[in-house]
Amino acid sequence: MSLIKIIIGSTRPQRFGPQVAGWLNELAQELAGSAAEPVRFEILDLADLNLPLLDEPVPPAMNQYQNEHTKKLSSIVAEADGYLIVTPEYNNSIGGALKNALDYVFYEWNYKPVAYASYGSAAGGSRAVGHLRDVAGEMKMFDIREVVVISNYWNQLDANGKFVPSEDQIGAAKAMIEQLIFWTQEMKAPRAKLAAK
Repeated sequence: MSLIKIIIGSTRPQRFGPQVAGWLNELAQELAGSAAEPVRFEILDLADLNLPLLDEPVPPAMNQYQNEHTKKLSSIVAEADGYLIVTPEYNNSIGGALKNALDYVFYEWNYKPVAYASYGSAAGGSRAVGHLRDVAGEMKMFDIREVVVISNYWNQLDANGKFVPSEDQIGAAKAMIEQLIFWTQEMKAPRAKLAAK
C-alpha cells in the first residue's frame, strides 16, 4: 500500500490551509478506490509538530540527527511514498514554517512525487508553488505538473465560513490527485533502486 501525506504548510491561527487539506483529502479518498494498487491519504499538520527553527548542529544531508523532534519528523516524512503540499503565499513565496520543515531532513524526501495546492490573494499562491518547485528539485523530489490554485479564497466562503470550491478547482484537484496517485505507485520500485546507490 502507498501512503501519501497531505501537508498543511501554514501554522498560523485561523489559517485557511486545513479547509483546503480537508477538501482535498475527501476527494483523494474517493479517487483512491480506483487506483491500480491500494493507496492511503493522511493529513500532516505542521502546527502539530511545533518544530523550532532548524537547530541540528550538522547539515541534514549528513544524516546525523541529534534532536528528538528531528528524529520524529524524519520518521513521519520517511514513511510516506508521496506528498501533497497545501501552501499559502507569503510575500510572493512560501511560509517560514513550511520551508523550515522541508529543510530539517533530506534523504527522507528523495525520489518521491509531490503535488501542490496553493491559496492566497490575486495570484492564488502560484508564486509560492514556483519556489516550492525549485526546492523540490534540489531535494530530488519529482513534482507533478497539475496544480490547484485558489485566488482570493475569501470570496468562496459560504455564510458559515466554509470553502466552496468551483467546478474548475474540483476538476483541477481530481486531475492532480490522479497524477499523484499514479506516480507515487510507479516511483516506488525505481525509488528503491535510486536510494540503494
